[in-house]
Amino acid sequence: MRSSRYRRIVVRVLFAAIAFNPFTVYAQSMSAAPLTAAAVRAARKRSNVAIAQRDTATLVALSSLSYHSVSSRNAHTNGRDGVAAQWRAQFAAHADVNYVRTPITVRVFTPWQMAEETGAWVGRWTETDGRVVIRGTYTAKWRRIDGAWLLEAEVFTPRSCRGSTYCDTPPPQPK
Repeated sequence: MRSSRYRRIVVRVLFAAIAFNPFTVYAQSMSAAPLTAAAVRAARKRSNVAIAQRDTATLVALSSLSYHSVSSRNAHTNGRDGVAAQWRAQFAAHADVNYVRTPITVRVFTPWQMAEETGAWVGRWTETDGRVVIRGTYTAKWRRIDGAWLLEAEVFTPRSCRGSTYCDTPPPQPK
């Protein structure tokens, strides 16, 4: 009777040691994006690659269900359906459109699994009267949801535009 009880205690202690071993916890967490600035930067890189490859599905997958953005021309995009529609429209309107977002700072607030990214962006495409090169700054809010870093919000502010009359036409004023 005593040896049976002893075995159960030993088994429980061994199970606890294995389950809470730092190496075991690390291996389990490798299936999820870590709570690091590097992981957020990697997600941004996937976003840039998806834009270059016209991969709308990946752009949608990198967005949260409640995603919201404000473009450089003040167009508002909401949710994953909005992300899909916005990118399909961009890709349909300009065969050579590309945007690259380059993070300058990424700050992770670990307790809430959120991150702030600020950086510079550049967009390029061809209009009938020339090649547009538009540049600016952006701020993005990321949330780690179900182990993945997803975009919650983005705001893009233009700083310069050249190459086409597109740059001479300001966005419409809100009504």
